[in-house]
Amino acid sequence: MVRHWQQVGPPLRPSSQDIEFFEDAVQEWMRHHGAPRVLLLGVTPEIYRLRWPEGTDFLAVDHSQAMIDAVWPGPKKTVQCTEWLALSLPKNSRDIVLCDGGLHLLAYPGEQQQLVHILRDILSDNGMCILRLFVPPAQRESSDAVIHDLIEGRISNLNILKLRLGMSLLENAAEGVELGRVWRLIHEVAPDLEGLAAKIGWPAEHMLAINAYRGSTARYYFVTVDQISDLFCDNPGGFETHRLRVPSYDLGERCPTIILKRLLRASSNKNL
Repeated sequence: MVRHWQQVGPPLRPSSQDIEFFEDAVQEWMRHHGAPRVLLLGVTPEIYRLRWPEGTDFLAVDHSQAMIDAVWPGPKKTVQCTEWLALSLPKNSRDIVLCDGGLHLLAYPGEQQQLVHILRDILSDNGMCILRLFVPPAQRESSDAVIHDLIEGRISNLNILKLRLGMSLLENAAEGVELGRVWRLIHEVAPDLEGLAAKIGWPAEHMLAINAYRGSTARYYFVTVDQISDLFCDNPGGFETHRLRVPSYDLGERCPTIILKRLLRASSNKNL
């Protein structure tokens, strides 16, 4: 990912419209509560560059020091290299948690449930999570259809291909999709990636970035909005859904931003 970062773009990275969704939610919260204590899951530069007021306490967390070194635009004191599930922050110590397309990196449901437990502990009452999701379509498309569109030049870039092909291989959220399988499927029909790039009008280096998936046993666990709502609002809970915003770009319906508010502890279950 570090080597191919410059080839990653929307929808795998946030578009200007996604950033607008983040900005609107943050500004709404700050109008009522002032400068926030922020936790960013990942090192998304676009989120760091939102309009944060003086007095904002900002912390980003990513498990990869290489990614931090390559893309983080902020001071070193504002970022930590650690696993999200190993976070050790005081209770009530953060006001806003943001994450751009990262929940699918955690196994479903177990690891995603663990993260909800952590976030509801470290968030203040009336704290907020703003999460851009990658959700599978209501009607699953076949991998053959995706490959056909690729060969026919009907897919505009690798970022859309990765999302469509990965989701087409998803049997269920708990099993997830192995990234190496995505690479193998493309390689089977187009072993000459540079030739394919020339045919469909992509820059060769853009097409070759799919080699980051070669031999990878990592899995993506794409979940639906309903599954996310269940995790955050019921099992284990502690949140309520405030808003869901869906962008208008190609595949935008698979990349909604959900805003979840931390319930007041006094009005929540006493065990939360």
